[in-house]
Amino acid sequence: MLALRQTMTVPQDHVLHLRVDDIPAGAEVEVLVRTKGSDPDMESKLARMAQAANDPLFLADIQEFSS
Repeated sequence: MLALRQTMTVPQDHVLHLRVDDIPAGAEVEVLVRTKGSDPDMESKLARMAQAANDPLFLADIQEFSS
């Protein structure tokens, strides 16, 4: 697996162009775009996710969809 990292600024037209010279033409790739910087609510989101992992109603919903 090859990982390439490029930092860009989103232009006015919101279109990003990536150069992937090290990847052969026709290769299947997965593209992930994430913003830089911290999310001020990230800690509270992670805390709520941790609570959900032990919430009986949430776990019942997961079990229902898993069956």
